[in-house]
Amino acid sequence: MSRGRNRPPRLEPRVDAPQPVSAPTLEGRIERSKIVGPSASGPGPTELRRKVERLTTADRRAFGDLEPIVGLALADAWLAITATFGATKTSAAIDVERTVSATRTAAARVAAVAIAGGRIAIATASPASLLTLHLAVAQLVRRCDGELIDLADYGPIRADGRTGRRLRWIGGVAVVSDGRAICDTRDGEAAREWMFAIPRPALVVADGVFAEVAWEAGIEVIAVAGLDRPAWALAGTRAGRGVVVPVHTDRPSSAYRPLEELIAAAWAGSPGPGGSGRPAGAPSDDGAIPDIDLAGEAAVPDPGV
Repeated sequence: MSRGRNRPPRLEPRVDAPQPVSAPTLEGRIERSKIVGPSASGPGPTELRRKVERLTTADRRAFGDLEPIVGLALADAWLAITATFGATKTSAAIDVERTVSATRTAAARVAAVAIAGGRIAIATASPASLLTLHLAVAQLVRRCDGELIDLADYGPIRADGRTGRRLRWIGGVAVVSDGRAICDTRDGEAAREWMFAIPRPALVVADGVFAEVAWEAGIEVIAVAGLDRPAWALAGTRAGRGVVVPVHTDRPSSAYRPLEELIAAAWAGSPGPGGSGRPAGAPSDDGAIPDIDLAGEAAVPDPGV
């Protein structure tokens, strides 16, 4: 008798049908880019607590070029931080849902102002990270036939302790340049030179010192800001104008691509609410533009007014 007869039958290995892979959600893509969420860069809980404490002492260094707020209670500061960024005393993380909501609101506001004929200025103090994001905003303005401030070089100016700097517009986005390369800046003086050089805009989209100086000039601002600039959470206590898009501002430019897609979707030919064919937040048929507050929601008119 051969040995083969005593062996058990040979079974073919079971091959399971491939399981469909679900596409990543928008929120998942944004979190994986590490521009928000617990794995993102930025201050840790201890550093954030110290920053917030400095806000309550009206420490000018904590406010950057925003005007310090005197008499701010610590509890109120944390309420503003959580409302804007989603961060708490124990979790120094930007909430992705707040970022998505604020980006959509900001894009709608840009479209609304552009369609209504308002002049829009865009600038970035962190071009290595945020230039392409701001270029997406500039493209939205053009699609809406808006008036985008786009000038020739302005300067020379002194910025960050160096002479021979100038303001240069790239695709409608203002940056600081040395004439050969674009530079980041933390110098409020460069931003004040920018405000002097441009005609007064109806809306500014910016980050860093450009956003802060424009805000203090009384202009409506869409500010891109991370937890390293927590004072932006408090700006709304002084006036309900503008939108804060909470996002860390030091990641590679490709990390912001999901937000660029959100901005492009604000005017992609898709019908608006009620099939109007215009982006959310755009002027109604009578030309009225809805107000939008810092929380990122359309303001509801007071019926008693």
